[in-house]
Amino acid sequence: MANAPDPLANNPAIRLWAERFYDAKAWDMPDMPEAGAEALEERRTAALAELDKTAIPAALSSGARRSLAGGRKALKKAILNANAAEAFDQIDSDIAALQDQIAAQLAIAAARAKAQAALSTAEDKFAKERDSLDQGAFTFIETLIKAAQKAMAAAVSATDFEAVEAQAKDIAAKAEEAGTYGAFFDNWTRATLLLIKPMDDPAAETAATARAAQMAAAAALSKTGDFDGAKAALEAWKSNLETGDHLAAAVSFDALLCGYEANHHKRCQNILSSQLRDTGDFRSHLKDAKKLAYQDSKFPEAEAKLDALIAYGTRDRAALARYLRGFDMSMMTDTEFRNAVLAAQTKQKAAGDNDPKKALKDLKSWVNAHPALMGQSFSTQILKTLQRRYDALKQVLKEPELTDLNATWEAHRQLAEDENFDMDTGAPQHHAKLDQLFKLESITDSRREMDEILRRHPEAEGYGFHKPVTDALAGADYAAAVAAAPGALEKLLRMPEYLALRRTAQDLLAVLPGDPAELRSTLDGAIQAAELTARGGDPATATADLQEVLDGTDYLDLVLAMTDYRAKLARVQKEHSRTRKYLKLPEAEDALDASLKTATDRADDGEYGDAFLLLEQHLTLLKQVKPMATARFQVQGILGALRRAGLEAEKLDPLELRATAAEAEAAKPDFTEARTLFDALRGDLAALSTEAAEAYEAQDGTGSDAGHSLDRHGPDVSDDDLITRLKTGKPPNAKSDDERSYAPASSRFESPQDWLAGRELAAQAAKDKLGIDIEATEMAYDGNPDAIKDSAEFYVEHGRPIDKAFIGRKKQVRLDDRGEPISDKGYETFEEAEGLTRAFVNFLWEPDPLPVETTAFPVDPTHYPQEPVNDAEEYVEKYTLRHNKPPDTMPGRWVMMQQFPVADGWDNETKTYTNEDPGNLIP
Repeated sequence: MANAPDPLANNPAIRLWAERFYDAKAWDMPDMPEAGAEALEERRTAALAELDKTAIPAALSSGARRSLAGGRKALKKAILNANAAEAFDQIDSDIAALQDQIAAQLAIAAARAKAQAALSTAEDKFAKERDSLDQGAFTFIETLIKAAQKAMAAAVSATDFEAVEAQAKDIAAKAEEAGTYGAFFDNWTRATLLLIKPMDDPAAETAATARAAQMAAAAALSKTGDFDGAKAALEAWKSNLETGDHLAAAVSFDALLCGYEANHHKRCQNILSSQLRDTGDFRSHLKDAKKLAYQDSKFPEAEAKLDALIAYGTRDRAALARYLRGFDMSMMTDTEFRNAVLAAQTKQKAAGDNDPKKALKDLKSWVNAHPALMGQSFSTQILKTLQRRYDALKQVLKEPELTDLNATWEAHRQLAEDENFDMDTGAPQHHAKLDQLFKLESITDSRREMDEILRRHPEAEGYGFHKPVTDALAGADYAAAVAAAPGALEKLLRMPEYLALRRTAQDLLAVLPGDPAELRSTLDGAIQAAELTARGGDPATATADLQEVLDGTDYLDLVLAMTDYRAKLARVQKEHSRTRKYLKLPEAEDALDASLKTATDRADDGEYGDAFLLLEQHLTLLKQVKPMATARFQVQGILGALRRAGLEAEKLDPLELRATAAEAEAAKPDFTEARTLFDALRGDLAALSTEAAEAYEAQDGTGSDAGHSLDRHGPDVSDDDLITRLKTGKPPNAKSDDERSYAPASSRFESPQDWLAGRELAAQAAKDKLGIDIEATEMAYDGNPDAIKDSAEFYVEHGRPIDKAFIGRKKQVRLDDRGEPISDKGYETFEEAEGLTRAFVNFLWEPDPLPVETTAFPVDPTHYPQEPVNDAEEYVEKYTLRHNKPPDTMPGRWVMMQQFPVADGWDNETKTYTNEDPGNLIP
């Protein structure tokens, strides 16, 4: 979903009105001035009347609404403060300008909405098609999407948004074309592998080389949007075949197989596992088709098999097969039963009448005419056909109906096993109560949704809309519960909107002025009337009635201001909290809190429009503070790592002094100067960070599998290295051509400072959160293996861009041992992402080997050689075998086994993670 830009952020005309509000020194409106000269008062009265006609429409974005409302408030102050008639020449001009800007913003809002919808459609289309595209087509559409997103974010005028809309519509059309090409590319990819398989070398090697070359040529063309040319480049590979038509036949079969699996396979499987007697004629068709294609390269014959299976697996035949599952075929000894079933079998048979629809109609007519006989059949078959249904239902039902279900099922099972099919016993088809209980399946999702609404909105419980369902269930009146559930859910679904609107109305009532009194009494009456309507069972009407009152001109601006403020506050508080986590500096935190409190205090006074604009000012402050705070956060980590590494005092002390000076500026707080100092210090730490990082890696890697993070994810790893790993699994530090380490994303740190800071910040967290000192060379053991802490892992959120990454999208294809195409471990296509802010770090305890020693166990003396161990648990086990008691301590060391930038959950457009807290997050 594309981001909707806030006009306040990038529209100078809108920001101007907000700044006029910011420039006002007195937040409260002045009292009406005493009467002055007649001409002055006439101008003042006229200006106020014209300004009162200047409404701020709800159709505008929140930023535009509040900015224009702030400008209107500033104009009103100017009107009331004016002390000369001549001042109204400029005021009248400003009012006209405000009116013109509102009209312009309405046109912009309409154009923005259309552009947003068109861009979202294009993004959705790309998301749908991207997993079939080759890298060229993927890059082509992705580049267009990113350009449109950038244009959307920068758009200001209606003309700008109209251009984005046209751009997005063109992208959607191109994505459609790319999808068509991508489907061919998928079919071609698999088909060419199948055609190469039976070849002997050197023909097979030549064809494989040519295949790679044609894929590269096609990608070069698709990257420019020339999908016809890309398709032609792939088709040119047929020159490697004795008969060029073989490629088209193989591609056609693969396309047919894909269509079968997507649209027919599930239905065909249900038919082929049914009681239809001619299923044996088709049961091996899919297997035979794959054999003909994958082993014999007879693609037309394979396609004919699939076509025959598709023709057999019709929806009408599936309906007949499903109906027959309720028949107990052990009753075929009954002549009437057998004749009816065989008649249906004959009429639906593909080699006979091939009319399953008529066969089903005839069979249903026969069943209706023989209720006693079919009661026996259904009662017996129910135990077979509904066992799975019963098992599933009992997992979701709650008491008291769960106990009732189990008891009723057992009663029915006994009736059927005793062949008690007397109509009076309640089992002519199946137990009547069981039928009611099974109908509870239909409201399982509804009940779950009702429970979730009540959990999230506890106030809704007091309205009792769910009680008809719960009371009916408690009374075992399952039919009534099923009947009541849709209505109860519909009412509960309306409650969140009603409750939110009621809260808005109540908050508005609390801040309304006492004069005129009609404002308060009208709104109070509307709230009470709406509440009566809601409790009477119609929350939808209650919401509509209350909304109609709130949409009146006397309330609309206040309601919009309140709504805008609350939405803005939620976003600002989240960013405020994130920024504050990096500080841990009381003076700076107090300054931030005071800035936010200025806005929230204004809201507490009922001035929501003012508070909204003050939140904007606070957000500007946060954008200034966060880069300083995250630079400081990293500098602290880097200096801690250098101290841990034992950097000489003559090098470390000047750096510590510079950090102290920057800390002093942050504490004033002078965030701008502090950021300058921390950024400069962080930049100057590059060389020392490189040395320290390499030393830590060398130390960790000595006699260990650790020490490979820099080689695989360090700043010196190239884009080509990352892409190679993503495609082939070969890591940048591979010791041989055969080494493989597959990953869904391949990433690197942009600087040694990022890497070193992450290691140290995780090490400090290990000490603070887990009590683990990574410099320890012994681990205490208290005899409880479950209490061993031999690992520490964290996600370090740096809060600033640390990485570039390539995220795998479409998997490559290979042939399995049976010769069937399957997804491989490497990726054919990837998305390029930048700006990742989070890294994963883990430390592992590596015990020393058990030494050469002689002990008294199991016999005295027993000589033991040196033995390596994999982990602390194995050390305890082997030590205990040697000494007949567990160790008090284990010698060893902590190593950083992994550190890499995290791509999981990354949204490359918004530059944020969708999984905000993956656990063990720092800070």
